Parts: sequence; structure tokens; C-alpha cells
Amino acid sequence: MSNEEVPAFNAEDYKKYDEFIVSEIETGFIHVQFNNPKSLNAFSDSTWRQYEAILTKIDEHPDTNIILISSSTARAFTSGLNLKTALETFSGSGGLTKDQQYNKLHAHIREFQHAIGTPARINTPTICLLNGIAYGLALDIAGAVTIRVATKDVKLSIREIKIGIAADIGSLQRLPALVNNKSLLYQYALTGATFNANEALKLGLISKIVPDFEAGIEYCKGLGEEINGNQQWAIKGTKKHIQDIIDGTSVSDGLKDIAVFNANHIDTKFAEAIGGVKL
Repeated sequence: MSNEEVPAFNAEDYKKYDEFIVSEIETGFIHVQFNNPKSLNAFSDSTWRQYEAILTKIDEHPDTNIILISSSTARAFTSGLNLKTALETFSGSGGLTKDQQYNKLHAHIREFQHAIGTPARINTPTICLLNGIAYGLALDIAGAVTIRVATKDVKLSIREIKIGIAADIGSLQRLPALVNNKSLLYQYALTGATFNANEALKLGLISKIVPDFEAGIEYCKGLGEEINGNQQWAIKGTKKHIQDIIDGTSVSDGLKDIAVFNANHIDTKFAEAIGGVKL
């Protein structure tokens, strides 16, 4: 299929994902919003399955350059896992042997991890606006995205230890590579304490504090539009090669990979594009 035959992004294709709002800010820039305000965007199994499906589908569209992930309400980004539905998921484990119960739980955790890690795997960079209540799963989500922005009133917590478990969907694995104060990360993870935007900035978790939810959406839109103005292959190549290093690729292998990537993509279009760049 040639570029001329690629259908334009259509928000109607995402209406079936009833826990989200998906819209186009401009061509190449898509907005994905959590939309379950009554539960403060708590995630049930259906939520994280929809999340993975939406991001994968958007990433596969050839026009996509950047994705904004946010809430649709100023009250919360997400309050974390919906504990009621989580308990219901495993209440039917009666009659299973210990091994069967282990296998069921292990498979469920791995599938959940894979879904929440989608932003780290896809080619498209993501911007995340953290606002209001941002507990537990919010940190797992944040750890997998590309750029993190927070509102002044955000309340963050690696909350899982408060309910008696070790966080298992990605925050303990991804955040150490992203933050600059490992001692403080240990402190927040081991206490489950709530911390604010200023503390998140000190930790190195976020890159920007915005005054409120509305200002945050506008800031993230402006940031995304700036990214969207660059060449697609350069956007996705930059995202991939930083992500590779975060995920453990060595500097030596990273340099080899980027040499291959750029050698494959630099062509006459690059020369034409650079001629119009204003430095």
C-alpha cells in the first residue's frame, strides 16, 4: 500500500474502547485519555487490555509520530489497580492445586506487565501528564513512557507495599534506570509514602511541573506539536535508541545500531529537509 492509499486516522475506530477517549490533536499526534472518573481511573483487567490494544493500534498507523497519554479528569491520573475487580479475578481459584494457582497468577502478572510496558516497546514516543491522584499503577505506567510531566497538585505513591505486595508491573524494574536518587527511590518504594511534584522533580522522575491540569494539557500539546514537526524516522529512531540504552543495551552496541539505522535512512530527502532547517 502506498502512502497515498493509507487511510487517515479515524477516532471512530477507537469507540469500542469504552474506558478511553482517543482523539487526534493534529496529523501524527494522537491523544489517549483514561476515562473512568467515577473510579478515579482505577484499572481493571479490561482497562489494561484496552490500553495495550489502543497504543499498539495507534503505533501501527504509518502517520503516527507522537502520543499523549493523560486522564480526562483533573481529579486523578489513576488511583491504581481496581482492588475489587482484582479480588474477583482470583476469587475463582478455589479447588486449584498450589501449582495451578501459581501458574494462573504468574501468567496473569506477566500479561499485565506486557500491557503496561507497551509504551516502552512501541516505536512511537509518548508524553505522559501525571495529575491529581497517581498511585501504584500510575508509577508503572510512568516508568514505561518517554517523557513525564506533572501538575503541581499531583500526589504520587509506589503504593503496592501498603497492601502487602511488592510492586510487580514495572516500577521497580524501570524507575532505577530513570531516576537520579536511588536512595530516595528505595525510600518511597519501601514506605509507600506519598510524594509531590517537587519531590518527583528532585528524584528525576519528571521533566516539568505545570500549574494545573488544563495548563498541563496545553503544555503537553505544545511539546508534542514541536516533536511532531520533525522527520518521522528521526523521531522514532531517537526514541528507540535511547530506550535501548535504558533497557540495557551497551554504549558500544548502541553506537553500532545507530550507525546502521542512519545509514539506512539518510537519503536525498534528508538533504532536502536539512536545507530548510533554521538553526
